[in-house]
Amino acid sequence: MSHQLATTETIQEKFADVSMLDEVHGLFSTGRIDEGMTELLPALQVRRLELSDGAWDEFARLCLEHPLRQLLHEDPFTYRAFSKPRGYAGDAPLLDFIYGEEEGWPPPDASEMGRNIFASTTCSSACEAVRARRGFIADLVDQIVDEMPHPHILSMAAGHLREAHLCAAVKRRKFGRYVALDSDQDSLAEVQRSYGRFGVEPVAATVRQLLTHRVDLGLFDFVYATGLFDYLPLAAAQRLTWTMFQMLRPRGRLLVANFLPGILDVGYMESFMDWKLIYRDRRDMIRLADDIRQQQIHDIRIVAEENQNIIFLLVTKADERSILNGCRNGRNGPHFALQERSAKEGTYIPV
Repeated sequence: MSHQLATTETIQEKFADVSMLDEVHGLFSTGRIDEGMTELLPALQVRRLELSDGAWDEFARLCLEHPLRQLLHEDPFTYRAFSKPRGYAGDAPLLDFIYGEEEGWPPPDASEMGRNIFASTTCSSACEAVRARRGFIADLVDQIVDEMPHPHILSMAAGHLREAHLCAAVKRRKFGRYVALDSDQDSLAEVQRSYGRFGVEPVAATVRQLLTHRVDLGLFDFVYATGLFDYLPLAAAQRLTWTMFQMLRPRGRLLVANFLPGILDVGYMESFMDWKLIYRDRRDMIRLADDIRQQQIHDIRIVAEENQNIIFLLVTKADERSILNGCRNGRNGPHFALQERSAKEGTYIPV
């Protein structure tokens, strides 16, 4: 009897899922794109957060078998993520689709339906967060340039380095070095085309080459990664965080960005876009720095952009005198206790 009841409930849930997709398809078919996306995104989010991984995979297959997929894939943004022409979803040309809204760049070629969906999807809260992330990093670069003469800056998995487009420091060539590291030669060619004249250095290398010390780029005052950590499991992310930190000069800064769990777009991204990320909350971000010796750290900050979709870990390296004092005092001194508590509470207390 209980098995029969469970089967009935499963059938009812499947009918409800199909009914939701049918309704959104009807809205799209009558030109009500924004209304359809407003209904679709939270419905997919709820299912992604509530279903088990196995049940979600089954539901995602249902989505891709529904006629709604054909309409959504007329959108160049959705379809590029799904088709992965460079082997992964969040490539640099796809991010340019997101930045185009802010820059006033012309949208890519598409059908009328595709253009209308594109206008909606690239204005989602996740896309707003990606634009805010770019602005946050550009502001931080300009701030660092104001604080010290000719800093050396490294962007990991730089893509097209579009934060440089917003940096006054880049246009005024106020940095000592600005290295854009990426394994994608097409992305590096675009960096050279757009920012080479300002002195930005494109460097072809993989994360694996960095981790195995096969690439020596020197030391930097600011090392950051925008979207890379969204794809790294914990062990690899911790190891890369440590490696990035070792590339800092004293009082240099490290920044890592990551999407937060539970974002509105999560269900849409994982179903119709086949774009899966590794999400991290505040405590997860703190764990990324676990391999760094405490006496080497001046301070740690955790902040989120205004949309509460993306979180940032910022770690400042101690100066040489503080590191030497820390080595003499060990991990159990008062500075360590204070900083450990601040990290757990998510506040900012400089040592």
